[in-house]
Amino acid sequence: MALINRKRRGSTTAMVEGAIFAAIAIVFNLLFYYVPFIGIFINLVMPLPVVICGIRNGLRYSILSTVVATAIIAMVINPIHALFFLAVFGIMGVVLGECVHRDLPAKKLFWYSTLGGLISIGLNLVLALYVMGINPVEMMFSQLDAAVPQMTRSVGGFLGADQAATFGRQMAENIQLMKLILPGAMILVAPCLVFLNYWLARKVMARAGVQLHGFPPAERWGLPFGTAILYIVSLIGLQYCTSSGIRNWLYTASANVWAICSMLLVVQGLVGVYWWMKKNNKPMAWFRIIFIVALFVPICSLALTYVGGYDILFDPRGVRKHKNRSEQHE
Repeated sequence: MALINRKRRGSTTAMVEGAIFAAIAIVFNLLFYYVPFIGIFINLVMPLPVVICGIRNGLRYSILSTVVATAIIAMVINPIHALFFLAVFGIMGVVLGECVHRDLPAKKLFWYSTLGGLISIGLNLVLALYVMGINPVEMMFSQLDAAVPQMTRSVGGFLGADQAATFGRQMAENIQLMKLILPGAMILVAPCLVFLNYWLARKVMARAGVQLHGFPPAERWGLPFGTAILYIVSLIGLQYCTSSGIRNWLYTASANVWAICSMLLVVQGLVGVYWWMKKNNKPMAWFRIIFIVALFVPICSLALTYVGGYDILFDPRGVRKHKNRSEQHE
């Protein structure tokens, strides 16, 4: 159970803390805007100041902190950037902070915050389309399409014309695949950001002497049985559309469901490997190596997909049995 202090905090203290967290959010935005390399990483933790403000002081002060930060960002950087901060990171931070402040169970906290994150991503696209009059997705892919010939020419200098042409075709195919599965990738961004920022918030609050709910132990994680079924069905649909030359909504839907389920099964596979290594007293350094290799080697991530599917279908860790026993006991 979280040990969050429920005593009424003084309004002056809460306002001062809200101002401090607003200042941190402004610094994050300045780093993101003016230091592109650091900004890539800052972008992942942008909601964190709002989250911690909400945990400590509640919904009212996290909203005030977000509004103040947005107003100052609009003056210091530009109004459009401020709107994006408010829509994308402000909403997610406020929702996550309030869920923790209300001491919700980890599962509800995760799903409510993920929903807030998805709403934030949707607002981001709406702002880009109707406020700025641009399509950020088309802009990103047009830049990638333009970069392929340049990369092909660069590679051709030391690989040869034939290999460079093959490289160019592979890059073009990869970009087409990215365009196809972009909706699924955007859906996966929200839970990843929620998990990262909650994990960091726990670390920060622990330094302040406050212990928050942790997620259940990794070896007890388990995705619904239907995840593996959806993966199989989407894979069959994708193969059917590919072999038949079909490129309609069924092809797009199958590809996106397949992409989402593949990522979930990789996570499930890592959980299964972690459980097996812990059960057999294997060095955890091996697990870290497997995790890093899976990020960069497709064959390893594919193997983890099958491990995750096996884990869901046959439940070797007994997760469903444990859950059923707990429900019967309750």
